[in-house]
Amino acid sequence: MNAGFLSWILILVTFILLASGWKTFLLRGVSYQAILTFFAAWCVASRFDVSMGKGWAVNGVIVPLLILIGAALWRQRSFLGGLHGLSFGLFLASVYYLLKHMGDIDPFFLPSRVTFGAALILALLAAILVRKPEDQIACLSFALLCGSALYGYVHKGQSAMPFAGLPFQDEWWLAVGSARLMSSAAETVVGSVCEVSKSLADRWRETRK
Repeated sequence: MNAGFLSWILILVTFILLASGWKTFLLRGVSYQAILTFFAAWCVASRFDVSMGKGWAVNGVIVPLLILIGAALWRQRSFLGGLHGLSFGLFLASVYYLLKHMGDIDPFFLPSRVTFGAALILALLAAILVRKPEDQIACLSFALLCGSALYGYVHKGQSAMPFAGLPFQDEWWLAVGSARLMSSAAETVVGSVCEVSKSLADRWRETRK
């Protein structure tokens, strides 16, 4: 599959799901205005590459991602909350870099044998450890940006792609989409189990009377 193809498929699928009423399931608490603004900014910014000199170039999607991260930090109630989010993002970035680097050293390393394995592992960690949709997406964005920057710096000259280019965009959409689906599914299962448990407990009390 060509780089960038997956991201556009996931953008289309996400837009269809949100337009079909799945917003409360996938992005509860995020306004339609914020979602549409991000979609528009992404689609426009992804068309531009900015040369930074010395063979470096940056894709425009970095702008909406930095704004998204900044907005998530601004919404934190305390400085410690923002610091916790940044530290967790750096942890995910280190995991991402380690997985990519291990894949270069050992081609039989399991995550490297699975397409986008590193992005899926980051999505699983974020789904388990971060609850709010906006915080989850911001942490993944920060982690993928930092991890990709570190990996690109260490392996500079091995890729002609700009930073945050098409391969990064594929990983970002897959990681964010997977994390949101896993989180929403887990919340639904936990809610259903709690309701069933409460119903069984009420019936048990009634039978005891």
